[in-house]
Amino acid sequence: MKDAQNRQKSYTNKRWKKLVFEVGDRVYLKMALLRGPNRSITATKLSTRYMRPFQIVERVGPVAYRLELPEIMQVFHKVFNVLMLKKCLHRGDDVLVEIPSDLQPNMTVDARPLRVLDRRVNELHRKNIPMMQVLWDCDGVQEETWEPEARMETRFWKWFQKQAAA
Repeated sequence: MKDAQNRQKSYTNKRWKKLVFEVGDRVYLKMALLRGPNRSITATKLSTRYMRPFQIVERVGPVAYRLELPEIMQVFHKVFNVLMLKKCLHRGDDVLVEIPSDLQPNMTVDARPLRVLDRRVNELHRKNIPMMQVLWDCDGVQEETWEPEARMETRFWKWFQKQAAA
């Protein structure tokens, strides 16, 4: 029995990260613990994992910290385990990343083609598939991919006509 306990302890200790915070640090609070009738978050599928940064008021024990909570969260206990906290790296962080407004049900964002960079023909057995390298705009991030011309023509026929005319 002792051997099994030591083995399990060694597995745990390999993955253990010792987290220590100072009084005055700002930390994110894991939202998974906020369940029940008095929760202050919405139970949506795409809800964020951590709540906004809170300030540490006091260190209660070796792995427990007291946080300064807003009025809306007064029903919650103010002392949290270190495993429920994540360090806030930026002083100015007050809001977590927003979910894009044009997020599709399949977890993608609509991208807009900007221009054709290159063309080539892929030979597959006895077929020749014309391909085009397209530069995409994905919410301010530019990305390049190779796409079949036929697919581009069916999905973006107006844009494809403009590109063919140019």
